[in-house]
Amino acid sequence: MKYFKFYIIFISIVGLFSCSKEATVYDKPADQITPGNETFSQIYNTSNTNLLSNIINDIDASVNPIKIATENGLTYFDGTNWTTYSTLNSSLPSDIINCVITGTAYTWIGTNTGLVRFDGNTMTIYNTSNSPIPTNKIRSLAIDNVGKLWIGTFSGGGLASFDGTTWNVYTPSNSDLPNNAVASVKADNYGNIWVGTANGISKFDGLNFTNYNTSNSPLPNSNVYTINIDDTIVWIGSNGGLTKFNGSTWTNYNSSNSGLPLNLVRAIVLKTSTNLTVGTEGQGIVDFNEISNTWTHYNTNNSNLPNNYINNITIAYDNKKWLSTNNGIAIQ
Repeated sequence: MKYFKFYIIFISIVGLFSCSKEATVYDKPADQITPGNETFSQIYNTSNTNLLSNIINDIDASVNPIKIATENGLTYFDGTNWTTYSTLNSSLPSDIINCVITGTAYTWIGTNTGLVRFDGNTMTIYNTSNSPIPTNKIRSLAIDNVGKLWIGTFSGGGLASFDGTTWNVYTPSNSDLPNNAVASVKADNYGNIWVGTANGISKFDGLNFTNYNTSNSPLPNSNVYTINIDDTIVWIGSNGGLTKFNGSTWTNYNSSNSGLPLNLVRAIVLKTSTNLTVGTEGQGIVDFNEISNTWTHYNTNNSNLPNNYINNITIAYDNKKWLSTNNGIAIQ
């Protein structure tokens, strides 16, 4: 019972500080398939590892060791050893780690009470009292092709950038950023920063924001939660499903016109340019082959996926998929 109460409290907090969410309504029932499909090669949780929490918010698996952001601290995993960092044994300002990304010289950690730069030994904390960072609640991180860090914040902070010396802050009051709640930030290969907000998606070229929302584009829902980019193609996950945008044409996939099991898309990863895995908030994942238009759905009913709430998906340095769920990690 105490775990159930904790889960309800956690969901309430997430709802308070994230983009305004629609109610979790299933557009159509998931197919009930006989359990037993061992789709995922490994499940990691607090019962079989040193993970500090089963609620996994983000994973950076681009290099070894893999960095895992949880609701109760940060974990490094080198394939054998699990090393944990929390407020009890490090300078972390908060145990709630929302995002993590590895740069050339540092690991950047987004927490609920500030941004952390970690060189493997020393943690440097940036917060509203010692830097121009607009809020202490950090939600998303990206590094562009010149090494600049981009920071998306929960409601109230907007978008910020930091090159190691200079800070820039963009909000609706000083720029054309459409909303202060930034759920996702991605850099493309052409110097643009794509920003997913609670009022659509924006492309920032360093000078101007070009905004797309439900009023001026075919974007199906303005609550954008995740972005992934394949050269000139932008994939968008929102409360309206999965959207492909190539700069001129929009293609929307939802639970009514495709094999997408739920319109609440929270994670997108590209295995190849035409093979995607899409994570949902409540119906697990679906593998989408764009060429054959096939959709393969995995949830807790038809696989060993530990939880149907997917917070992030990343391709590891060994080409395996790591799924961040509300009940541990699944590897495919």
